[in-house]
Amino acid sequence: MKKLKDMTLKEKLGQLLFVGFSGHEYNDHIRTLVEDYKVGNIILFARNIKNIKQLSELNRTLHEEIIKNTGLMPLIAIDQEGGIVTRIMSGATFCPGNMTLAATNPENSYKVGEIMGKELSRLGINMNLAPSLDVNNNPKNPVIGVRSYSDDPELVSQLGVNFIKGLQSQGIIATAKHFPGHGDVEVDSHLGLPIVEHDKERLNTVELYPFKKAIASGVDAIMSAHIVFKAYEEENIPATISRKVMTDLLREELGFEGLIVSDCMEMKAIDDHYTTAKGVALGIHAGLDMVFVSHTLEKQIGALKEIENLINLGKISMEEIDQKVERILKYKEKTYKTIKEYFFDNKENLKYFEEPENKEFAQKVVDDSLTIVKGEKLKLEGKTLLLATIPYATTIVEDELDTRNIIDAVKREVPEIDTLEMPMKDIDLSLLEKLDQYDQVVVCSYNASNFEKQAEMINMIIKRAKKTFILSTRNPYDLLFIRNAENYACLYEYTPNSVRTIVKYLKGEIEPKGKLPIKL
Repeated sequence: MKKLKDMTLKEKLGQLLFVGFSGHEYNDHIRTLVEDYKVGNIILFARNIKNIKQLSELNRTLHEEIIKNTGLMPLIAIDQEGGIVTRIMSGATFCPGNMTLAATNPENSYKVGEIMGKELSRLGINMNLAPSLDVNNNPKNPVIGVRSYSDDPELVSQLGVNFIKGLQSQGIIATAKHFPGHGDVEVDSHLGLPIVEHDKERLNTVELYPFKKAIASGVDAIMSAHIVFKAYEEENIPATISRKVMTDLLREELGFEGLIVSDCMEMKAIDDHYTTAKGVALGIHAGLDMVFVSHTLEKQIGALKEIENLINLGKISMEEIDQKVERILKYKEKTYKTIKEYFFDNKENLKYFEEPENKEFAQKVVDDSLTIVKGEKLKLEGKTLLLATIPYATTIVEDELDTRNIIDAVKREVPEIDTLEMPMKDIDLSLLEKLDQYDQVVVCSYNASNFEKQAEMINMIIKRAKKTFILSTRNPYDLLFIRNAENYACLYEYTPNSVRTIVKYLKGEIEPKGKLPIKL
């Protein structure tokens, strides 16, 4: 691989960026960035992935073209958190999400990290933007929720470190996020700029605690949060572009020596307040090693030009740039052996995915996460109706049940149960009139904690029906908004695995074994 001393300024700047693009093939967008601007790193999304065969071919091309144009292997990153944030949904293991894992044996977290590492390496992906170490202590958090392990910093730390160790045991870079903590906000930083008012003492014992444990365990990378932390910045400066947070706190006080990377700089918290290009340059100046500009070609090119502009103005020194690039090269070298063995030199890399053990393990974890929070477990007695919402923002891949949602699966697998769709965000009074003919009603809620009308509708159902069983299919905080629920159980994700779990539960094939990872 090319050495720092042999690199031009353009090549060095290209190493600082992760870029995303649309499409399933190497196209003009990414070709321009690689050939003309020497960009050396990629972020993949679901929009780039049809199946693992196509993904493997795309990544071979990306590796070949980037090596040819930059002399260096790329870092290819992906948000493969598991659960509701899963980019590879066809062919690979659909791994359980964080809160699902926290409801089961803590050792499962290591195993899931290990499985992800084995699969990603065979697809040419050497960096996973996971785990989320956010302590989710705000039930109204619109963006973290079940992406967090728990509201308990100790449990978040334990499972997060297990996951990191499992992933990194396979030569894949783990990325702890979103530093210094995205758990106690009510604004989504994709859409606005959240502000956290807590003092340093509270941040040290809650938000920062899992990151300190991750650093002690040797995590390779940490991702910043686009959030204002008033304890460190009196002005409304997001952590991502705050030198006090990225350098003084993370690098110096906490002693982190790995890669510091940004969340996407096209998110509204940055783009609306600074523009992406200026945000990128400010982030590099603040202490970031690498930045994500995930979507727009003009913004990606603009970011590179703005960093160069700050160098020319003397606001960022070449010594700083060289330190960042040296660190990036170190981690590229660290992952090279893994990618060479399992991807470059492995023409049968996809055979690994044919083995059923990993998928069976993931399904068992979701089965084991089913948690009775209140009341009794469900038994099919008398005439039963199942009401369920169909999540509009969740893509469910086809599987052997050919299931796109709970209603389809129950109709096919448990035909003795009647089914009706319940609106996600509205009230349907006509549903209430149909309840009288049933002995019991099973209501599958989906983020009723975020959808006021859904919670109101479920409360009306509880009042009208003879007997109800509430099963939350994503956010366990639904119970706080569903009054008088006598029987309440939860799963922590709406995925193909959890749909199968619900079918098994309705058929009496599994017992609820999960433990609630949060306080209600």
